[in-house]
Amino acid sequence: MNVNERLICKEIVSNELLGGQFDRMATYKTDGTLRIEQTPEFKPGTGWIPGQTVVLQNWEEIVRLRDFLNSLEPLSVEQDMENIQRESAIA
Repeated sequence: MNVNERLICKEIVSNELLGGQFDRMATYKTDGTLRIEQTPEFKPGTGWIPGQTVVLQNWEEIVRLRDFLNSLEPLSVEQDMENIQRESAIA
């Protein structure tokens, strides 16, 4: 069984790792939902603690999120720090 067959058996159309090493995963499911999930964390003595999950329920929600993300522009960390310092000096 290849990777695509395994994904289809799990009702997954496509998935993508987000962040660092398995921090978060975006999964487009065969039911039309998009799930963005944080990887569960293992705590000794407690077991697996589930991560946060965001579920977009339909294609319209997915498109709205896509359009919103496409409208954003990267922020310069250095410029943000300068603005914060300037605002602190004024206050």
